[in-house]
Amino acid sequence: MSQKERAPKHLTEVWGDTVALKELLLACLLGVIFTMTFFFVGQYIFHGMEGLDAGMADGYALLVGMAGCILSGVLNARLFKPKRNFEGELQSDSVEEVLRTAGMTVEEEAAALAVVDPEIIAELEDLHMYSLLALIPEDSKNYKPEYKEKAQSGSKIEE
Repeated sequence: MSQKERAPKHLTEVWGDTVALKELLLACLLGVIFTMTFFFVGQYIFHGMEGLDAGMADGYALLVGMAGCILSGVLNARLFKPKRNFEGELQSDSVEEVLRTAGMTVEEEAAALAVVDPEIIAELEDLHMYSLLALIPEDSKNYKPEYKEKAQSGSKIEE
């Protein structure tokens, strides 16, 4: 079943990503409002300056408009959270293939997981990626015995 077929009715697929149309339209509207408002305010300010060429004033106004565009992007990212729902299984026997594809060996990954920050370990726990967490050496600060137990019982990844 494709992502488009599983998406609830209020969601749709745009450029390979799942979005809520209402939020997409609001985000576009906010982007236009912020960008154009900043641009026109910039024009008003810079055209009011004596001794500044009209072309330069328009260029500076355009930069101010771009700042409004960036601000609207930040605001939209905070207001409208992603709608992705990833479901899949990471089987313990596929870890080697995943690591090989990433250009790492199991030993290199185990060494990296042994010293990685606790925030990254917490992310892997949230994703239920116990097959990877089971690689952590026992003498590491990140080691927890339940990782191996959960990896053997089969870990499912859901966001």
